[in-house]
Amino acid sequence: MAAITLQYSRDGGRNWSNERERDIGATGEYQKRVRFLRLGQHRQVVLRMRIADPVKADILGAVARIEPADS
Repeated sequence: MAAITLQYSRDGGRNWSNERERDIGATGEYQKRVRFLRLGQHRQVVLRMRIADPVKADILGAVARIEPADS
């Protein structure tokens, strides 16, 4: 099994959050969905994703759900 790690920065990449890791499945396991939830609120955010395992992996898309802040 391979894994992906995610970190985020709220200050343009100077400081980074702790790593969050998720399983991306085994070789040949197609259409695996990976979700990172509860990342908090940000005005600007920089994301860093890393797959360190020696596997071929393609990120085909990413989606962010944007909700208006309560006034």
